[in-house]
Amino acid sequence: MERFILKNGLSVPLVASRSNGLVVDAAKLTEKKYREISGAFLLEGEKLFEEAVLWGEPVSVFVSSDHAERLSEKTLGYLSDPRLRDRVFALSASAFSKISTEKAPQGVIAAARIPDFYRSGENGARELLAGDLRSLVLDGVRDPGNVGGILRSAAAFGFDGAILIDSADPFGDRAVRASMGAVFRMRTVAVRSAGFLRDAIGSSGRRLVASALSENSETLGEFLPSRRDVPVIGNEGHGISGETAEIADVTLRIPMAAGCESLNAGAAAAVVLWEYFKQSRKE
Repeated sequence: MERFILKNGLSVPLVASRSNGLVVDAAKLTEKKYREISGAFLLEGEKLFEEAVLWGEPVSVFVSSDHAERLSEKTLGYLSDPRLRDRVFALSASAFSKISTEKAPQGVIAAARIPDFYRSGENGARELLAGDLRSLVLDGVRDPGNVGGILRSAAAFGFDGAILIDSADPFGDRAVRASMGAVFRMRTVAVRSAGFLRDAIGSSGRRLVASALSENSETLGEFLPSRRDVPVIGNEGHGISGETAEIADVTLRIPMAAGCESLNAGAAAAVVLWEYFKQSRKE
């Protein structure tokens, strides 16, 4: 196979054809069903590639031969990581465009393993709640950008794990971009319904704190958060599900200016999680 020399001297195989098996298999990872089958997902761009090397388990890396000269020295250094030996490939512009989902590609895409914990289902969720890790719940958050953004905020504000109930796949391209690598640092688990939460929360000694309006809602800023609380962020249009509302120990309202009824799910999550972060610094 023809070789391609990167500007740091690294020699890698050059793949020219869009029909090459490596390219075809990588392109399939843009679809959820293939991510589930293979247990891998894509991260595009220099920053996310670096996150994959630092925190994840890269399977293969694809560099655009057209953009290779623009890669940063930092990225070139990561491409030389011993763990990536025989896993880095240069692609022609045509082959790279088959995989890329970006309008303005940065020239590097990594395929990495989906963390095992994500696919552990209710057992993984129970394990997360039974320990001392700071956790939150996304209840029916369907927008991938919101899911990724919330995970990013949660990681920034000291949370360790997230339970995704009937929510968007955090390993799709939009969610991964919005998370900026938080998908590696958060112990994220997906479940289909909230049915298990009642006894899981009760047996763990935690409180389920839902962002929702009710007659007895407490006001964020006046409410005293606890480290073992499990905040819940609901669906973008309908809020938390009825099932979750029934078992919530506390509901919270975010005070807003007159005439404003609600916030975007990602913004609401950031506001709520910031309050928990402020309290954790006092503990």
